[in-house]
Amino acid sequence: MLKKDIDYKKRLVIAAILAAIRLILANSQMMLIFPFGAPLDDDLYFNWAVSIAGGNWLGEYNYLTLSKYPFFGIYLALLHKLGIPYLVGNCLMWIICGAFCVLALGPVVKTNLYRLVLFTAFIYSPSTYAEHTLRVYRDSIFPVLCTMFFVALAGWALRLKKDIRHNIGFMVVAGVSLAFAWTCREDGYWLLPFAVAAIAICIIYIIIDKELKNKLLRIATTAVPAVITAAFVLTICSINNKYYGVFTLSDFNNGSFADAFGAMTTLSHDDWHPLISVPEDVRMRMYEDCPSFTQFYDYLDAPDSAVKRAYSTARLGDYKSGQLYWAVRRTATELGIYDSRQKAEDFWAQLAVEVNAMRLQDENALPRRSSLTPPIRAEYVAPVVEEALHSIGFILTWQDMRSHEDTVSDMTTGQIDIWENFLHEQSNYAAVENSDFPYYTGFQHKCFSFMDSLTWIYRALTIPLMLLALFAVVKGFISFVRQPFEKQIMLFVLPGMLLMAVFRVFIISFMEKAAFDIGTYAVYLGAAYPVVVLVCVLGPVLLKKDR
Repeated sequence: MLKKDIDYKKRLVIAAILAAIRLILANSQMMLIFPFGAPLDDDLYFNWAVSIAGGNWLGEYNYLTLSKYPFFGIYLALLHKLGIPYLVGNCLMWIICGAFCVLALGPVVKTNLYRLVLFTAFIYSPSTYAEHTLRVYRDSIFPVLCTMFFVALAGWALRLKKDIRHNIGFMVVAGVSLAFAWTCREDGYWLLPFAVAAIAICIIYIIIDKELKNKLLRIATTAVPAVITAAFVLTICSINNKYYGVFTLSDFNNGSFADAFGAMTTLSHDDWHPLISVPEDVRMRMYEDCPSFTQFYDYLDAPDSAVKRAYSTARLGDYKSGQLYWAVRRTATELGIYDSRQKAEDFWAQLAVEVNAMRLQDENALPRRSSLTPPIRAEYVAPVVEEALHSIGFILTWQDMRSHEDTVSDMTTGQIDIWENFLHEQSNYAAVENSDFPYYTGFQHKCFSFMDSLTWIYRALTIPLMLLALFAVVKGFISFVRQPFEKQIMLFVLPGMLLMAVFRVFIISFMEKAAFDIGTYAVYLGAAYPVVVLVCVLGPVLLKKDR
């Protein structure tokens, strides 16, 4: 740790200048859009945002209306109402999170200079400006929400022995960030292990500390994040119920559709393939034995099927797991099943009954399940571990972090206007019409060069600092009982966050090997990068001797 320090006012001035520069860099970037090119992702959220801003919630009911969680659409609508450009808004989220990290971790990051280092390293992290963040996609803000949750719990734990008034605010922030993260992605559950472990450790501290007063009240505050998250989730469910008559966050990964699709994945295969959870031979049996499913044949498996051409993979000759459920829902729309929500609900419930009846007659079928993910099998272990190790190396070396795109947004002039006007943001466009050569000014190129140079600095420092942090944690645990309380907490926080990053990597690796097969993509690993930065910066703090 550096011995020299700067005063508080100077730190604030420098931090403000660095934040302003970071906003200028964000403003120099251009969003990447391709209307009608990502109907299940970017298009979906944009259309939701337009509908929300217009007071129509998620719009007219169809097979996509409740297919994903809506927070990112709410966020885009809020940026529109506030007049904040999309990429600038995302950057502001990182700056707010960086400032919150400094505040929350103040008890262990004690000098103004090192707090400035923490703030700077966080907001200039390559994952905050990488090319995948230029998409209008929920994973541009999901990592911020997750990081706020981790750091808020850490801030609360570090002040555990102080007056409750000094730490309750951190539990409120933890609750708000968990609520937003939970309703941003369907796999928000991955945050729970950190919450459970952190709260359990702190409750033990509360119980064994004989001098600590108001023990029951302190323990009761641990429920604040759950209460806030539950309230927010129930609010969205209530809005969905008002507009569509179903009290749920999603009718895709919950409810009768998940029951029906999960039942399909339990049926035995003639020839198992890791990427295909419901292969053609299973579907052929379903056409025979499930009256409700027979009508799907002409759309899913007929030789001239347009749906099959659009959704299946020629290399496999079948639908990947991550393709089939969308193909099934799209077909249901063509068949009129999504003419109303209740009609769709009743249909999938009936199909689930029919498929489960098949399952009972199938000697090699799996137990009953309700899920969109393929059943976990031993055969997945080796490829998932291999992909996870590759992804960890991908993260630690900051791969796929360019600050701009060489390709241009795919759209017509009218579509450009619709997206740019709503999001108050420019999209990258062609220097020559009908070409794929993007137009950027000289100033933009200088900004891009600066950001790309920063990425090389992070690549050079990350692995050495990570090793130093791991050494500091091991060394700290060896002398754990002699460590001050705040450092004891950090000895749990740092490896806890790191394990959460690894857990995230394994979740994504499983989906890659079992459903998508798109290769390692930084956007889905996004929540791990801020954790890596925090661990690298905070590691040396554990090595500093307290006076």
